[in-house]
This record gives sequence, structure tokens and C-alpha cells, in this order.
Amino acid sequence: MAPANVDESILRPRTIRTLQAIAEAIFATEAGPPPPARIRWLCAEMDDLLNHAGPTARTFLRAATLAVAAAMPVFGRRPLPIERMSLAARIKALDRLEHSFAVAPLLAVKAVLCILYYEHPDAAREVGFDGGCMGKRS
Repeated sequence: MAPANVDESILRPRTIRTLQAIAEAIFATEAGPPPPARIRWLCAEMDDLLNHAGPTARTFLRAATLAVAAAMPVFGRRPLPIERMSLAARIKALDRLEHSFAVAPLLAVKAVLCILYYEHPDAAREVGFDGGCMGKRS
């Protein structure tokens, strides 16, 4: 398989919508979901990461995202695609999925999304990261 062209999107629009719905639920606070621009940035970063990853990593993360999307109606107890579920329903469904036997695909997607999300300067500031190393200060 030829390497991906780094100028092209590797993710299909449906996969991007699924990742946006997952990310909004994962990173929501009591104030609501993160700003839409940050979620779009996160999905663009995921696309860029997968564009540079090998075919095995791309296939695995796409399959994991598809598995989470397929599980959401079951764990959300609503016959709706994840993109049409309310934020509260997505949060509850992800929580149920995270505490189930079927957690592995969610953990894979969540791990990559978290790594990328907290690279955003605003997200880093929100959790108090100042860019410096932790440890003894002289």
C-alpha cells in the first residue's frame, strides 16, 4: 500500500463527525462541550496524525472509532447514531461503555484524542500546564 499523501484528508466526513461527537462528550465540563473550533482543530490533528501513521495504525484507529460508534446506540439505550444523540446521552453512553467488557476500542480512541487535545494551548492552560517540567525547582 502506498503511503498517504500528506496534503489529503485521510478521514471520511462520517468518521470526522463521529470523532467530533466522541470528543465533545469526553472533554465536556459542567459548562458544556469545548468550543466547536477546538473540536474541529482536534479532528484536523487526528487526521494529520493518521496521515503520517502507517496503514496498520490507520486501520486500527478507524476500526476502533467505528466500533465505538456502533456500540453507542446499545450503551446509550437509544437507537440513534452517535452524532444525533444529545451531549448528555453521549456522556452517559460513553461512561457505560467505559465500564463494560467492550471498553478496548474506546480506550484506544480516547487515548489518542486526549494526547492531541491537551496539545492545544487553550486546553493546556485550562488544566494549569505552563509548558515547564515538573519536579524540583532550585
